[in-house]
Amino acid sequence: MSPTPLFLSAARIEALAAFRSLETDAVTLHLAVDAGGLYPSTFHQLANDARRDPAMKSLGRDLDRIEKFVASEFVPGPHRMAAVYSCAKRGLFETFALPQPFRSSLSAGETLDLRPLTALAGQYNRFMALLLGPAKARFIELHMGQALELEPMEGAFEGLDGLGAVALRAATLARERRFDRLILGAAPSLESALVPLLDPALQKDLILEPVLGPERPVEAVLERVLHNERQARSVRESVLVHRMIDETRKGGAVMGLEAVAAAIQEGTAARVLVRDGYAKIGRACPKCGHLSVANRSCPWCFCATDMVLDLVSELGNKALDAGCELYRVMYDARFDSVCRIGAELKVSLNKPAAAPTSRALRGVFAMKDGKPSPLRPRQP
Repeated sequence: MSPTPLFLSAARIEALAAFRSLETDAVTLHLAVDAGGLYPSTFHQLANDARRDPAMKSLGRDLDRIEKFVASEFVPGPHRMAAVYSCAKRGLFETFALPQPFRSSLSAGETLDLRPLTALAGQYNRFMALLLGPAKARFIELHMGQALELEPMEGAFEGLDGLGAVALRAATLARERRFDRLILGAAPSLESALVPLLDPALQKDLILEPVLGPERPVEAVLERVLHNERQARSVRESVLVHRMIDETRKGGAVMGLEAVAAAIQEGTAARVLVRDGYAKIGRACPKCGHLSVANRSCPWCFCATDMVLDLVSELGNKALDAGCELYRVMYDARFDSVCRIGAELKVSLNKPAAAPTSRALRGVFAMKDGKPSPLRPRQP
């Protein structure tokens, strides 16, 4: 059985989310890809632990298939995480790649672990590039640093009939592939003739890229989109970092590993910002799972804690469990000068004081004509 292409379409996400098994035999692998190429040893450790786990004893076929994929079929390239979903009993074997790493894990359940996909859903748009020429129209779907070229159209696209067919195909793909924005690469004459024929929803967020002609290779189209995504992400990072610094002064955010660990585990964090690549050794309670920077005794259940090699990754996993947005800062240099991790809070630490009642005022101030007077404090 050959692995499916490493492209994450909307239909694949829905199919994975809908997958259910009557047994605990749906296996999920999340494997962070490191720059040093040590991820195979990380996987071997996860696989060995899984084979020793009695609950996963019957999943040997899944583990063997996943091990073969990691060893001989997966090519990291620019990808930073591999994900594999397998259920041999029901014929499921799905693989794909993510542009950001999460904690490496190998687990089994009745459903699949889609938390990394959920975490990235709002951070990456799905694009459809329409490269239009006089006799050819190409459609390329782009998402999370990957590209997939769909079936092209050939014909005469200089008249209304041909352009109308292209506009209809774009609207159909918008429903079927559920992309967020359309990118149009065409000569000015074709562009001005096609745009009025497009569906109004596609016109609203249309991106015009005249440099992307109908003969441009897929790699060039992908690189152009990635360049624009990096610029957009840099702008959003700047906004989020500035907002966090401002909210920290007002009590609406906290900075530093210890404060963020407390906010995540107390359920008060709404969004977590962390510098990409930041890692720190910490402590974890083997009984209740509480994480801390250096506590050798758990403050929750008073058990002795164990060392964890990457406290930041563990905290990120807990943030996903709690439904927090986990956002990696990759470009903004101000973030390093202030901290390397921070969290916006659901409720500000410094709540504004409630307006005093008449009874409270009468207890503090003397009375003048039956009314409290701030100019005449009551004498003790």
